[in-house]
Amino acid sequence: MWLRTARNFVSAGGAPIPINDTLIELLQTLITEDQAKFLLIFRKRSLNIDQIKDRTELDDITLNKMLNELMDNGILIGLPSRSTGIMVYTLVSILPGLIEYPFMRGEKGKKQMAVAKLMDKLFDELSHLTQSNYNAIVEQFKSGNPMDRVVPVNKEIQQYQDVVLPYEVIKSIIERNEIISVNYCYCRNWKDNLQEPCNLENPKLSCFQFGRYAQFLIDHDFGKPISKAEALEILKEAEEDGLIHKAIHLKNPGQEEDAFCNCCNCCCQLFQLYKRGIFPFHTLTYYIARVDEEKCTGCGTCSQKCPIEAIELIGTLSTTILERCIGCGLCAHHCPEKARSLERTGLREVFIPPPQLSQINQHFS
Repeated sequence: MWLRTARNFVSAGGAPIPINDTLIELLQTLITEDQAKFLLIFRKRSLNIDQIKDRTELDDITLNKMLNELMDNGILIGLPSRSTGIMVYTLVSILPGLIEYPFMRGEKGKKQMAVAKLMDKLFDELSHLTQSNYNAIVEQFKSGNPMDRVVPVNKEIQQYQDVVLPYEVIKSIIERNEIISVNYCYCRNWKDNLQEPCNLENPKLSCFQFGRYAQFLIDHDFGKPISKAEALEILKEAEEDGLIHKAIHLKNPGQEEDAFCNCCNCCCQLFQLYKRGIFPFHTLTYYIARVDEEKCTGCGTCSQKCPIEAIELIGTLSTTILERCIGCGLCAHHCPEKARSLERTGLREVFIPPPQLSQINQHFS
């Protein structure tokens, strides 16, 4: 049963995850046997309530209790259809998804510590898998879709306000949404539960969601509703802390955002997956960083702030490695000489292969 349930989660999409003992142990930590048995009906990732009733013998009261418990635990997402208004229940993927929700409430305890350690073990196993089959796996990654889109900080794109911009302008993302929720950064809480706290002094309540998805998180106590003014204040604080703004799309990249993260490169799981040699850093962006050589003094601030090592110091000048630049704007925002700026490029895809690690954990040797 557990093996079949694990297959349904893997089939739900997201990052490629192997079905192994660690994954099954993770599922057994998060859900009960009765829930695992019920989830076998999700051979199709999303089902409406009538489809669910056709596939189960549970009475209405028991079924409603089961669905609410699974939503409260972040195993299912229940959202009304945009076209019909009928509630549709969707099985979360593993990454992103299943390993996020245990940490979105900012909780610490035995369960969260157990999940954190299992996630860390799973990442070690994924690292071994990628590193052992590096060339073949990287070729497969190249055909995949980006998981997110980097959004430059608002101060650095004010020079482009006379241009009709797509959704990457941070302020406009906030201002056009009437329902906004904020929750604890699950990445930083995950690291806290591993007793590896974040290197930066930054707000833990820093992940935003919008619209139907925000309402789901509010209803199931994963997030709390906030005003647009409160959201903008958190964003301002995140900029000063050097966090990277990333828009998340539950459906199609480049379309309207469902969520918005403020990420550090020491905790963010996408950065962790990259730095541990598991997955590429694969994102969409609209900008690239440029340097004014006459103003640059070679102080190195931009190199220190760059989250993806896309800046080199050559003599007394900083140079952007253009194919690595994700257009986040942190170098421009923090440059004391105002020698750096963002240039609008149009939609651009950045693919940085995972590093080839010189050693693999002794556990796998």
